[in-house]
Amino acid sequence: MNLKVPVCLASVVTLALACLSLFAHHGTGVAYETEKTVTVKGTVTEWIWANPHCGLLFDATDENGNVVHWGAELGNPHQESGAGFTKEIFKPGDKITVTGHPAKSGAPRMSGAHFVLEDGRVLPEKRTKGNGEAAPEY
Repeated sequence: MNLKVPVCLASVVTLALACLSLFAHHGTGVAYETEKTVTVKGTVTEWIWANPHCGLLFDATDENGNVVHWGAELGNPHQESGAGFTKEIFKPGDKITVTGHPAKSGAPRMSGAHFVLEDGRVLPEKRTKGNGEAAPEY
């Protein structure tokens, strides 16, 4: 019996199963309410410029006057640098307004989508192809 076909098929199935965890990790819809958005104003406590994801930690005051420690997850540094983010863009004490998809768990976490800095700059910046045309979003 020719074993090439079963061995090839088994290899393809094994590779496909091994790759499933990659898709699960990057499923924003698993951890975040992609149909909802929240906007939170706060003060930066830490900016994490690292792989595999950048993160912005900030404190906000809730309706009862309590400080809530928020976190916003972003993409990797290479991806974010193309959108105007830099390692030095946020400093502790900076005032920030963040809009994103809230965590399904109800925790003060979000998938950060839109950032307004104290000086009025908005991130991510509009990407262009160099000819003025809008580049595709990530």
